[in-house]
Amino acid sequence: MAKTSNKKELILTSAYRVFKENGLEDTRVSQIVKEAGIAQGTFYLYYNSKMDVLPDLAQQIISNYTQYLEEHGDIEAGLDYNLRLAIDRIFEANQEDRTIPSIVYAGITRSGDIDKWDIIYRPLYDLVANYLEAAKKNGEIGTDISANYYSEFIISLIESTARGLILFQQSPEEIEKYKEELSSFILNAVYWTPVKVI
Repeated sequence: MAKTSNKKELILTSAYRVFKENGLEDTRVSQIVKEAGIAQGTFYLYYNSKMDVLPDLAQQIISNYTQYLEEHGDIEAGLDYNLRLAIDRIFEANQEDRTIPSIVYAGITRSGDIDKWDIIYRPLYDLVANYLEAAKKNGEIGTDISANYYSEFIISLIESTARGLILFQQSPEEIEKYKEELSSFILNAVYWTPVKVI
């Protein structure tokens, strides 16, 4: 069983490198297996095409966010602390690797695996929802907000802002300003008493 897991991990690691270097359109399965040092038939034991690799790469990226927050987050420290931690990590990951998140998300959209989004993101959404629920109990934020919905809004906003800043090549100083304003915007959003639209 360990060998199976290792081969799949090897394929994913190699695919990550090749996608990053060549982009989605110019990547071939033959390049991935060459990078991995495995037979092409081994690739097809796990995936039907290069597009099939993309959901697992997305899973790794989101899992890395979640793992980081689980290791460094602290519910007792309050929502502001944990929110800033999430913003810092997501921005940092996008700055470290400017190409792979876009490739992965574009690839999933093109491959028709949109239904996998909730499965991929659910652990991260649930973690942020836990931060929000704790903040509600502590009186930090309004009790009327839906932690489940707001967690999705928050992660989507952080990710889209981080990717946008990378695309438009903002300076490090400007990025720090955006992070500060983004944190303030989200905190203000959860402090408000929402108006229910019927």
